[in-house]
Amino acid sequence: MDYLYGASVQGIQEFIFRTNKLKEIIVTSQLVDNICTSEFRAFCKGNDAEVKEKNIIMSAAGNIKYLLDKDDCEKIVRSFPKHISNYAPGITISQAVVKLSGNLKKKDIDDLEERLKIQRNRADMPVDIGFMGLERARRTGGVANSLYKDKNDTEEKPVDRATQIKASMRKEDTLRLFEKFKKNVNVEDVAFDMADITKQSDNAWLAIIHADGNALGLKLQNLANKITDKKEMKNAFARFSKELDMATQEAAQTAFEEVIDKKEPNQRYPLRPVVLGGDDLTVIIRADLAFDFTKEYLNAFEKKTKDYLKFMTSEFKVDIFDKGLTACAGIAYIKESYPFHYGVHLAESLTAEAKKFSKGIDSESVPSSLSFYKVQSSFIDELESMKARTHFAKKSNISFDYGPYLIADGNNGYAVISELEEKLDTLEKLQKADSKGISKLRQWLSELHRDKSKADFMMTRIETVNKDIYQALKLESAIKNNKTILQDLIHLNTFKTQSDDDKL
Repeated sequence: MDYLYGASVQGIQEFIFRTNKLKEIIVTSQLVDNICTSEFRAFCKGNDAEVKEKNIIMSAAGNIKYLLDKDDCEKIVRSFPKHISNYAPGITISQAVVKLSGNLKKKDIDDLEERLKIQRNRADMPVDIGFMGLERARRTGGVANSLYKDKNDTEEKPVDRATQIKASMRKEDTLRLFEKFKKNVNVEDVAFDMADITKQSDNAWLAIIHADGNALGLKLQNLANKITDKKEMKNAFARFSKELDMATQEAAQTAFEEVIDKKEPNQRYPLRPVVLGGDDLTVIIRADLAFDFTKEYLNAFEKKTKDYLKFMTSEFKVDIFDKGLTACAGIAYIKESYPFHYGVHLAESLTAEAKKFSKGIDSESVPSSLSFYKVQSSFIDELESMKARTHFAKKSNISFDYGPYLIADGNNGYAVISELEEKLDTLEKLQKADSKGISKLRQWLSELHRDKSKADFMMTRIETVNKDIYQALKLESAIKNNKTILQDLIHLNTFKTQSDDDKL
């Protein structure tokens, strides 16, 4: 092979979440998932550019790395971006090529990544450009391509080309991504409207979960440095990419089986996957299931990557994956009407926050952790600004930002999942016992914003009048290091209450 070809998909989030309609989100996420897999192979076959599986180094999660000869490279570089712009209008493909001298080397991969970065920073001309006088799609602002009548519409409306493609896909064509979570799923069991996800709950809260592997780039650099036989470089990276993808899928399947796969008859699964590939996961899920699903996924991700990547030691004598990989996740709790692209951005920001926290504990063996945030207003801002308004009581100098939460125990002084779970179970038992005074915890949190002395008096009152709550929740340590876990506890518990108004 003469060349190393690389392609990177741009504009994924904007493309998927430019709508709040679940069916359209599903269709676009499936289109994105196809781009680097079935569609790339179909394009090559249609242009007489042979795809050899042994030469595919990566083909997932919006990235392609492929070894090929000069003729096939020219065919792909010349026509693949145009093909994708027609297949998924709104998606842009960045391409780069590195000419090889001998066997694939670490420097070749580094050069390819650098060239892809340069290409991603170059503005690309949109395919669908219209003059001011042309009709526009009302909902998306794109150039109108045709008229379309949705089941809820009373008349035909102008839609752009991307919306037309989404509308033309059959429901059965959108199941392939879901089948990475559950094999042989029936179309009747899958949600196609947001109401299908929230149907089994008495409130309209949803959650967007985003999870990403820790320090993967650094480990891949170490992998390239440790492989002494340069002829094995291609095989090592190609095998690693496939095994990691399988581990991520099985981790998602495990979380699905443990948390989601217990639905009632004639109900639809309260989850829809948006991204699943490489070390990335993004899903839309019913709010009361999000915390448990994320915890199960992060635990399973560590176990599955340990199992799937053990071949690196036996076959390539590289031991950096003996303990598997870890991941961090963010959960954005939002209302059904909240703009989804903001919800995804929030989930990604929470993941970045958890990653920074975990790397601060151990930059080499980064522990898994999760962070979450409940959006309680329509005001949209960056995570840091939102938390400054809602997670800090200036009058009391108390922070309600207790997390991020580490998945594993044994990290002294840090917030851990088990502590939060124990208190959630205790609170649920108190509610079932019809314990009085639980609503006073919310009042206490509100009072911290206004007057610390009144809040202290209220906590003393709880200790005297509501001993069961005080002792069961260990409220003598409700504040640790000027932080309290109670707001996180109340928020998670709220999703399990009977109605949106029945709050603590």
